[in-house]
Amino acid sequence: MRRELPAIVIASIALFVALSSTGLAAGIVPPLAKRALNADHAKKANTAKVAANALKVNGATATQIASIPGPGTDAATLNGLTAAQIAATPGPTGSLSASLFTYRQDSFELDAEGAYSRVTAMCQSGEKAVGGGWDQVDGAGYVLQDGPNSDDTGWRFVIWGESGNNLAAVGNVWVTCAKVS
Repeated sequence: MRRELPAIVIASIALFVALSSTGLAAGIVPPLAKRALNADHAKKANTAKVAANALKVNGATATQIASIPGPGTDAATLNGLTAAQIAATPGPTGSLSASLFTYRQDSFELDAEGAYSRVTAMCQSGEKAVGGGWDQVDGAGYVLQDGPNSDDTGWRFVIWGESGNNLAAVGNVWVTCAKVS
């Protein structure tokens, strides 16, 4: 015996499909409309930008602007030199002379827990500290300060022997000094 679905079941299924597809359309259509609206706003903004830029060049066309003599054709600003002559002119060097810098160092040692070691690797008269650092050859300590001193005449380093560390801690502090005039 074949059973048929009652009309109410078919109507309910049809209603469910109709409502769910409307919900689907409601989820798709607004973002698409928003995208189209944003594209229209972007086009208007671009048109306004082009118009504003046209005012900056006094309404001249690209061809008219290209025909204006620039610095490459002005012999007064180029001292009568051609572009090739200017390109061949040596410019400033890309590095500083090594003779302007000096590397100096001092050492530190911590021999007891809770002890401090304060070391400043100093530049000489007429020099300023432009860099520095430290290394720890043996042992371990807690670094409290590592940087230039207050008047930039040296590199200050302070280390503390912390509980449980391997002491004695031994190392070096260095400073890179630049000659100043």
